[in-house]
Amino acid sequence: MHKKILNDSDGHNKVVSVSSGKKTAMSHDSHLSSVKENKIDDHTENRAGVSGKYRVYQSKEYGNYVRVNDFGADAQGKKDSLQAFKAALEAAHKEKAMVFLDGTYYISNQIVMDKTVSGARGLFGSGMGKTKVTFDKAQTGVFNPNTNHDDIRQFAGILIDGQNNKTIANLSVQYTNPDFYRKGLSYFGKVNGILVNDADNTLISKVEVSGANRAGVMFTSTASLEKEKGQKLTFKERVQSGEIDEKYEALPLGENNRIVDSYLHHNRVAGALIGFQQNFIGEGNRLDWNGHEADGGTGYGMAVVAGSYNYGVTYRKNTTNHNYRKGLDVHDGTGIVIEDNVLTGDRLYGIAAYNRQFSMDKVKITGNTIIQDPSFRLNVDDDLGKYYHMYSGIQVQTNTQYKDLHSANKGYFDISNNVIKNLTVYQNNIQTYAIEFRNHESKMDYTLNMANNKISGESTKYLIAVINDTYDRVLSKNGIGSGTITISGNDADIGKIMKGAVPVYVEEHHGNVAMHGAVTIHNNKISVREKSDGYVEFAYLKSNAKEYNITNNTLKLGGALDDVLVDVYSTNPKGKASLNVANNKIMTDIKDELYDSWLRFENNIKTYSEGNSHNGAALTKVNTTGSKVALSDILSEANYIVATTKDAVYHHTKNVYTSGVEEHHTTTGIL
Repeated sequence: MHKKILNDSDGHNKVVSVSSGKKTAMSHDSHLSSVKENKIDDHTENRAGVSGKYRVYQSKEYGNYVRVNDFGADAQGKKDSLQAFKAALEAAHKEKAMVFLDGTYYISNQIVMDKTVSGARGLFGSGMGKTKVTFDKAQTGVFNPNTNHDDIRQFAGILIDGQNNKTIANLSVQYTNPDFYRKGLSYFGKVNGILVNDADNTLISKVEVSGANRAGVMFTSTASLEKEKGQKLTFKERVQSGEIDEKYEALPLGENNRIVDSYLHHNRVAGALIGFQQNFIGEGNRLDWNGHEADGGTGYGMAVVAGSYNYGVTYRKNTTNHNYRKGLDVHDGTGIVIEDNVLTGDRLYGIAAYNRQFSMDKVKITGNTIIQDPSFRLNVDDDLGKYYHMYSGIQVQTNTQYKDLHSANKGYFDISNNVIKNLTVYQNNIQTYAIEFRNHESKMDYTLNMANNKISGESTKYLIAVINDTYDRVLSKNGIGSGTITISGNDADIGKIMKGAVPVYVEEHHGNVAMHGAVTIHNNKISVREKSDGYVEFAYLKSNAKEYNITNNTLKLGGALDDVLVDVYSTNPKGKASLNVANNKIMTDIKDELYDSWLRFENNIKTYSEGNSHNGAALTKVNTTGSKVALSDILSEANYIVATTKDAVYHHTKNVYTSGVEEHHTTTGIL
């Protein structure tokens, strides 16, 4: 947070734990009933408050608290309880206490925790569905999504503003105003259920939020858009210019904020939105049905806001269910970790991480299960028509707007140990991928590890694609091109590869780029059960890489084959790239020998091919290197590249922003 202008309370700094239990799909009611009820023994241990007009109670979990019902709140939700909440917060401020809610409450305006009640440590209830706060205050105006700069604090149901160490737990928040959907306006809404602004160490735990026309819960910083004394630019503009970064002491950031074990569903834009954060964790949450059925432009389970700088964002052990755009998403940020989540039926993307205005050089996506629902699609969008027909299980893109983001010279990206199921093409859309990586950084020498992923389904255009477009549009010159790309240990079982595509695709869009990097495709198992109808049957590689290794792969390709299996093209006509194709096992329905054109390469590529077989029969050896090559050396080199790539991304994609921060351990939870 902004180190110079915000006040800490004297409250606790406790992190409540998260369940590591098995995640299973639940109905709305069963999900809420699974939450352990908050046990309050407030009859044996209480005392008079400072003023003598209320009692102060004791909770083993939350310490001192006051009861909002003691201040005249209507726990039946028929009358406005806003004044009772204000009085309870004022008392909690004096007592350095929490406020306890037990019932259903209606508020005509927002509950605010700001500097006037800085001693109040937060709100907690009896449990999701047991304690509920409803509000219906109408927004004015329309949110501007082109900048994401609108100050919308006044429209939140519960607002934490400029205060650290606050907790909201064990309750439900619902926005009941019917202003939820406006045709063609994906981002008109300004209403968040809970908004946390310029705050550190906030804990949102076991909270249900629904009905908001923006997000269920939002973390942000309005101070990021202010100007420091003596400066002409805002903090955000200074980060964009490269003048300052996260090490700048006065930089507004929400630090160490958490949302855990919560249930965020049926909100218009997202279950949760995150912006201007450092070391943020979303863990153990259920994120369901956010968005609107008629609109493909929004509907995220959890998303980092475009145009916000973020350093260290972790999504862990969450479940998503049929969000109308994406399950888990990052629009801007680095130090991204997305691990051990289960995503079911999200309409256009399971997981997406990309950046528009701020650099992204470290991303780790691992251990996730993504399940596509082929029946949950949008044929005609309410604004753009037949547009949203694409699908990606996992998508990572760097620098989508081709800007100079003052990015690091090195980048590390790990997409490993994920499971993608039910992959199916819709309306023959070319943009259908199991895993898609796009790089637009002109100077970044990146290392990409795509390993041990398991892919299955009926059809796709691409199984794995790496697409580089590194032309520097600012300086109008070629960029660095391909990095070190390793695709290893993946297991794919797909019914069909549809026309116009290829199972494994690596490309650099611009030619005459100096040779750089390596592409290694090693130890993968690819099965196309019915038909491989792409323009290349297995792998199309077109880049400026110095070295290509296609080794130890097992291919089962069903149906009639008539195209090249492996096609390698160097974009640098002056260089001499090397190509090693070794020890690959190819099994097809072809009864005779495999056609000689199964392997295609340019004459200026030094090629070695040995140890390959088709239906058990050895394929002809090729050696255009001009020297003796040992098969064992080629395989050892491939194994070495795979091992060093994994080590590099593991070392560099660990969340570097969590040092010294309390780890979020697992004990109890909702799932």
